[in-house]
Formats: sequence, structure tokens, C-alpha cells
Amino acid sequence: MSKYHYYILSGLGADERVFSRIDFPVNHTHLHWIENKPNETLAEYAARLAQNIKHDNPILIGLSFGGIMAQEIAAITPVKQLILISTIKSKSEKPCFMDIAGSLHLPDYVPESLLKRANKLMAYAFSLINPEEQEVLQSCFENSSPDHLRWAMNRIANWEGVETNTPIFHIHSTKDRIFSSNKDEADAQIPGGHFAVYTNSAELNEMLQKLYDKF
Repeated sequence: MSKYHYYILSGLGADERVFSRIDFPVNHTHLHWIENKPNETLAEYAARLAQNIKHDNPILIGLSFGGIMAQEIAAITPVKQLILISTIKSKSEKPCFMDIAGSLHLPDYVPESLLKRANKLMAYAFSLINPEEQEVLQSCFENSSPDHLRWAMNRIANWEGVETNTPIFHIHSTKDRIFSSNKDEADAQIPGGHFAVYTNSAELNEMLQKLYDKF
């Protein structure tokens, strides 16, 4: 067993169910989302989230928004390694449509109905191809408030990146439609779309196991 403890951060609105097909080391903890405060920055949110980390020098595995937050945490507390999945590492890797959405504060105008259900638009964005995948994604969104989702979407759209000296291993899927502009910036690629953590779990598990063996 690794001497390092693993903390797992899921995607925006999701919980550990999104990782139901992923094999983690025994010594791991899912770092659950907390409700944001009004006008809270990502750095402030990361500081509160990091209070739930109880092990020194952990390894953080972050999926999508969780990957952004893992980097924010690593900027303020010692972290051994960042393993990032389906996410971005800098402003330059962000798709241009996100910059536009951020400057216009478009997430503020997203109807609550679109934030509560895995609709056809979301199914397309996540490259879901069957009802089971859509049902799993829907279950992941049930416990997040629309206000929190809008806050996080605005923070992602306006993210400038963060400086950290923590080593990063970035895994990206080949057909990601959400973070579509940076797959060539990743250290490794797996097949699938933004929901590859579920749809292409076999390939991801194989890659993660090689990383676990290093620690």
C-alpha cells in the first residue's frame, strides 16, 4: 500500500458515483463538495475545502472541475502529486467559448431546469450514447444546488490558472467536447468524451494503475 493518501475530487455537481467504475488505492478519501459562499473566489473556496484534508503531502486526483480545484489546493498546501483527468491546467487551455461565457456571465442566465436534469444538450456535451450513462450523470447532479452550479460555472469560465510546483500528470480523452482545445497538452490520452471516467473506465483504470505503482 502506498505511504501517500489519495484524495479524490469529482466533477462539477457530481459525487463519488461518477467514479463507480474506477479502482482507487485502499487508502483514499472522496473530498466532497461544500456549498460556496456568495462572491467567493476559487482560492477562498479551495482553502475551506482543504480543511477536510487530514493527511500530510497527499496525492490529489481531480476530474474536470475537480482538477481545477486540485490545482487551487496544491497552490496553498503541500501536495505530493496531482493526477488530473478531463480538465485544464491554464487559461490558454480553456476553449474560447468559455472566455465568452465568462465575460458575459452567461451561467447566471442558465434556467434552473437545465441545471437539474441531464438533458439532451448535456448528453451531447458529455458524449453520452445510452440511457444508462445519462441516468448515472443525472444521479450525480441531484445533490447540487443551482446557485452552486452557476457559481462554479462562472468561476471555471473566468479561471486564469494558478501557479503550483506540484508535479502534474494530465489524462485527457480524445473526443472531449467540453475541454476540447487542450487534448494535445495532456501527458496521456484515452478514448471517449468528457464522461470517459465512466464510459472508458477500463482504459483509465489501466493508466491509473501505472501511476499508483510509482507511489
